[in-house]
Amino acid sequence: MIFDRMTQSEFEKFIDISMKDHMRSQILARNWTEENASQKMESMRKQILPDYLDTKGHYFYSIKDENSGTVTGGLWYAVQNGIVKRSIFVIDIQIYEKFRRKGYGSQAFGFLEEKAGELGVKKIRLNVFDHNKPARAMYEKLGYSGGELMSKKLI
Repeated sequence: MIFDRMTQSEFEKFIDISMKDHMRSQILARNWTEENASQKMESMRKQILPDYLDTKGHYFYSIKDENSGTVTGGLWYAVQNGIVKRSIFVIDIQIYEKFRRKGYGSQAFGFLEEKAGELGVKKIRLNVFDHNKPARAMYEKLGYSGGELMSKKLI
């Protein structure tokens, strides 16, 4: 498994999928309607990612197969500074359809824990919608706990 900083073209594909998935999840959760989802998503994107790929404190990695170099997915996280401690918040992880259930997601979280160690961060947090059962199962298997907001304390 190779983790490389995303190129602009990799980012454009990743963020397009990310935004569509998030809109779909917000609609399924009945937080947004079909009619207002695009507008709400663009407003959120402007707030969270004002400089797209170059937004300070946000990190984007392509997940690649080490043998072929094929991009199998992507990882987006932000380092958040709390009152007392810093944490990593996983904003999105994507494993593209034909590469799922092959260990890429678990390996991405191993990579993320290494990054957390390098940064001196002791906690990783993420949000998962209730309807996303496969993701929740993977996070629980990796030691994350909680409701929609899950977290894992690192040693």
